[in-house]
Amino acid sequence: MVDSAGRTDGADRGGEGRRAPSFAFAERVERFMLENSLLPEGGSVLVGLSGGADSVALLEVLLGLAPKHGYKVGAAHFNHGIRGGGAEEDELFCVGLCRDKGVPLYRETADVPAYARENGLSLETAGRLLRYGFLERARQKAGADAIAVAHHMDDNAESVLMHLMRGSGLAGLTGIKPKRGRLIRPLLCVRRAEIEAFLGNVGLSYRTDETNLLPEGSRNRVRLDVVPYVEKHLNPAVVPALCSMAELLSRDEEYLCAEARRSLEAARRADGFLREELAKLPYPIKTRAVRMALAEAGAQVDVERVHVEAVCGLLEARTGASLDLPRVSVRTSYGLIKFGRPEKPQPFETPLAVGTVRIPAGRFEVERLEGAGRFERDPFTAYMDADKLASFGEPPVIRTRREGDRIRPVGAPGRRKLKDFFIDRKVEREKRDAVPLIACGGEVLFAAGLAVSEFVRVDENTTAVLRARFLAGGDDNNDTGGLA
Repeated sequence: MVDSAGRTDGADRGGEGRRAPSFAFAERVERFMLENSLLPEGGSVLVGLSGGADSVALLEVLLGLAPKHGYKVGAAHFNHGIRGGGAEEDELFCVGLCRDKGVPLYRETADVPAYARENGLSLETAGRLLRYGFLERARQKAGADAIAVAHHMDDNAESVLMHLMRGSGLAGLTGIKPKRGRLIRPLLCVRRAEIEAFLGNVGLSYRTDETNLLPEGSRNRVRLDVVPYVEKHLNPAVVPALCSMAELLSRDEEYLCAEARRSLEAARRADGFLREELAKLPYPIKTRAVRMALAEAGAQVDVERVHVEAVCGLLEARTGASLDLPRVSVRTSYGLIKFGRPEKPQPFETPLAVGTVRIPAGRFEVERLEGAGRFERDPFTAYMDADKLASFGEPPVIRTRREGDRIRPVGAPGRRKLKDFFIDRKVEREKRDAVPLIACGGEVLFAAGLAVSEFVRVDENTTAVLRARFLAGGDDNNDTGGLA
């Protein structure tokens, strides 16, 4: 029997002695899969098969469990092109193994070193991105429910140590998760030594990546030097201890993230989040809520603690303050904080005419009415004196704003810059170029959702009215995103 520290209880005695350890190993993996709901009964799974001991053992265990649980098992091999002839031999080994086991195999070859150079990535990062991209494509092609990869307890402990030495926060110390989306890790309950013992018991060979045996690179040094030293001199059970710690911390992290998600949703508005609500959160909740908002906007990698703290500082900054972070921009707009890169609307100009006038943001319904009458108050409908409109001497147009535009809202003592008017009305900076205007020259006569000009105001002397109603998106229900 192999215990959690990788020690063997007794020698291989053949017969039952060969079968019992392998049965106990498979039983532990089975129990772990059931406890973590990794694969439903009758589910199909694609094993990421490298040819190494871990993935070969994973394939063997899942094939052994297949009759009992109705699993459908396939395999996928990614030739990363890093080890030259060694990589070719790995692929041939996987082809032969799957042929012998009657397992369908999906394969793909890529030039990981070239991809790393072209994208400024490390070999490890480039290989991971390409491999997981291939595995997902293969899963879709196979119609599998899940992708199984062969991370084990030692991998988990090494990851925790690596994050610890980099000064990670709590999330980095929670270790490798048994399940993430369609990715499952059934071997997280066993150690590397147990895996090798299992393969010996069932008589299966495997490929050895010699680069994993070289004391080069951070992870290899942790694997070959740090963990063995701690096991020998400090704690012989350091690997299961670290994995246990990661599991406990994972529960704490799940709780904090749930609180952060609840707080983020409470602060959410149509196009941003309430700054005041996020600013008053306790620091552990606030930083997690900010990370969630950044991830939602597309910044899922390369976001560091300094970026998160900079965004936290932005929560109490002046309106219009902004930050450019990896893959996303963050900006304040009055009471909101916004994530993402806003698209700048394209300027346009079109003549104002009776009937339907279509513009990029929707349409204007324009009608001439005789007499002044009484009209419904609607910020998206302009009632303009037709004679006063004609007195400007040039045809009115519907357009976006321009430098030098001015407006005199109804009841205002005089004209002012349109920019200053927008600021006073708290129109967000990125929306100002999207406000449809009716103008003659540089004189704005109507800013949709905001104001009509004093110069075309309907009064007791009005004999004809031009009514222009703006409909956003072409619908009868206006949605201006908070212009009014």
